[in-house]
Amino acid sequence: MTEKLGVLLVDVPEPRMWEYTYVELDEDRGRVSVEQTEVVGVVSQFGYKCTEEEAKKYPQFRWVSLEEL
Repeated sequence: MTEKLGVLLVDVPEPRMWEYTYVELDEDRGRVSVEQTEVVGVVSQFGYKCTEEEAKKYPQFRWVSLEEL
């Protein structure tokens, strides 16, 4: 069975400017950044993808499966 993939979201207090604040990995530069968008497709395309088990290494972020976005 294949494990579900998800993305890491950053919980931002209200009032917030953007719907989604997410972790993005730039593999070309080897850097991680926090990005913001209103478009769920951007999050699912560019967000750092990992399994729920891998996400436990980053308790400061909230893991959400791609299907739940």
